[in-house]
This record gives sequence, C-alpha cells and structure tokens, in this order.
Amino acid sequence: MILKKINNSPFYIFIILLFFTGTGYSQWEARVSMGINVSSTPDLRDYINENFAYGGSQMPDFNSMIEFAGEVGHKIGQNLQLAVEGVYTFNSYTNVTLNGKYEMSYKFISPSVMLYQMIEGNGYNFKFGGGIGPRFVMINEIKPFVNTGTDYSSTGFGIVAKASGSTALSKSVFAYISADARYDAGGKPTNKDGAGLRHRGSDLSVTSLSVGVKLGISVNF
Repeated sequence: MILKKINNSPFYIFIILLFFTGTGYSQWEARVSMGINVSSTPDLRDYINENFAYGGSQMPDFNSMIEFAGEVGHKIGQNLQLAVEGVYTFNSYTNVTLNGKYEMSYKFISPSVMLYQMIEGNGYNFKFGGGIGPRFVMINEIKPFVNTGTDYSSTGFGIVAKASGSTALSKSVFAYISADARYDAGGKPTNKDGAGLRHRGSDLSVTSLSVGVKLGISVNF
C-alpha cells in the first residue's frame, strides 16, 4: 500500500529526475546511518495522557525516537547535489496499572527529495540543505483487556533541514555525521474500516517536530 502511494505521488517524479539530471557530473554518493531524534508529537501525547495515562504515567512532551536512514545522491552542479533520502523512525508508549495494560507503537516512514550545497576538500566534505516529501504514519494500539491491537495508518507531508559532514576513511569510503530538524504533518490515521482515533470530538491528526543526530558511512562512486 505504501509503495502504491509513493508511485502515485509527485515524489515518484523527483526520483526519476534524480537519475536523469546532471549527467555531466559523474559522482554518486550512497549513505546509510542510524541515530536518535528528540521528538514532540503533541497530538499523540494529549490523546494518551487524557485517555490512558492512568496512575500518573504521563507521556512526556519530548521523547526519543530511534532512526534508521539511507540516501542516494548525485551531483547536478559543481557544488550542488540532488538526493533521495529514506528515513524510518519509531517509538512506543506502555502503561500497566490495575485498569489494565495500554500500548501504542507508532512509526514514521519519511522519504524526501533533498537538495544540498556542498563544500568539498581533500578527504572531507560538508553539505547544507533541505527537502520535502510524503510522510507515512503507522500506529498500533492495544487497549486494556483487549488481546489484539488495531492498526491505523495515514499519509501526509514533511520538510527537513540538514547539515552534515564526512571525513575520508579510504579513497571512496567516508565516516558520516549529521544533524537535522524535521516537521512532519502525518494526517489523520484510520483503521481498515475507515475509523480514526477519536479525541476531543474529532479524529486525531498526527504532527511531529524533531531534531536529531546521526552517524553512518557514505560511499562515493
């Protein structure tokens, strides 16, 4: 379902442009990384705290989310790079009291088309830029005294600003570090029957604001 949504979106056009733009510059870059984000999801926080945070186990304003990411980029100018990034982040909340056990896990799949300004030197490079793309939210909720969870999903959009640096480990392999800030508007998740997460008389809309640090490896070819 997610791949179908990507193929039917303008994001698919940007992926095609990545492979057919800037043929005069031969350098490609591939990167894998992992990191941690400090994230605020106020809609989910209020939904959980007002309905399921029994016994004072409140979901905090800011939470840590684990991130795994990959990126492929191609130079389209002497100091410009166009790239496609894919990011997977996740977190969960659990509260066990005499009222039962409540669990929610939530995930963001965040592909983005990125444009970077590059500063390159002998054995290092710095990149500064940003991007935009669709956002796919997946939530699984298990309410007290219910044996199975309910899956919810939605599609939205997001923007990202990023700064990164790489230093050479060999001729084409680089150690990678980056910091970024993201805003994601994930839409209103619904289950297979089209029902949303009801909160304050309406369906819950998921948004996220986060900053993070990532470490990884990049390869030029």
